[in-house]
Amino acid sequence: LISNYAALLIEYSMIHLLWRLPRFTLVNCRYRALTAMAESNKATRRHARQGSTTSTITAAEISIDVPWGRISGKAWGSPSGRPVLSLHGYLDNAGSFDKLIPLLSPDLYVVAIDWPGHGLSSPRPAGAYYHFINMVADLKYVIDGLGWKNFSFLSHSMGAGVATLFAASLPEYVEKMVALEGLVPFSVDTNDLPMRLGKAIRNLGKFEDKAVKIYSSLDTCVLRLMEGNKGLTRESAETLCVRGTTPVENGYVFSRDLRLKSTSMLYFSHEMSASFVKKVQCPVLVVRAEISLVQEMLDRLVKCLKMSKTVTVPGNHHVHINNAVVVAPVVNDWLLSDV
Repeated sequence: LISNYAALLIEYSMIHLLWRLPRFTLVNCRYRALTAMAESNKATRRHARQGSTTSTITAAEISIDVPWGRISGKAWGSPSGRPVLSLHGYLDNAGSFDKLIPLLSPDLYVVAIDWPGHGLSSPRPAGAYYHFINMVADLKYVIDGLGWKNFSFLSHSMGAGVATLFAASLPEYVEKMVALEGLVPFSVDTNDLPMRLGKAIRNLGKFEDKAVKIYSSLDTCVLRLMEGNKGLTRESAETLCVRGTTPVENGYVFSRDLRLKSTSMLYFSHEMSASFVKKVQCPVLVVRAEISLVQEMLDRLVKCLKMSKTVTVPGNHHVHINNAVVVAPVVNDWLLSDV
């Protein structure tokens, strides 16, 4: 029998091999899919019963062209299904939803992207930095590439924050939202904004030429990820490392752009964040963990939403990947409902 870890190693090797083969590129299309995986998806997709812990649903790798390279991701289901865009959190990748999405209804077409500089997506150009406002623009490239006019969000942490900004600014696109352990980007007191900007400018370029650390094995990467994210289970860390690491001559490196760790030059004040939440027109399902990282923020801002439902599930900030079975039923019901 192949162990879970060995199976992940096989998946890891296939993703990094197939991604480099030009024969999988679909021409005359705004986005490209790995057709072998897509055909497998069609052949094996079955109904995932609510509450089930297993599924035969597989994902197809996709790539959307953007001016600086590509935004990569994974797609589950038929393009004729209800469109759902999944957005992962800070320093994670599309694999963050590998446990949850296969448990959802086959009536959904779910695309989970790697944010720029994460997973298999291209980093931003030299001299560019990562701000959440840019990420809102990234989403416009994605939905244009997918040809979507209306869709719903399934988002976690930082991804939920960007989803809120998009839904508030471009409400005509968004039908529903699921916000898992998040709602707005990290905000600060208005009086702290000058200090935050000064700190960012002083540290400008800190990560531009910094050498990437090489880890001796994939297992070492898994352990490092668990060390930096105390709430992650080993299985969850292994899943994230499939897209989040790259093999090099002497071992493995994390594939995320080091500039993601730069101090942000742009923050919203608490008041600015609240103004965006108030402008969200679509219904929002807020899923908070019993051991939440964002409890204070949710207590302060959920009441600003026009239409919302809050559900608390057992687990921590990473419950959607650590124990997806407790999250899937509420997410599934929400995305399929007529609210």
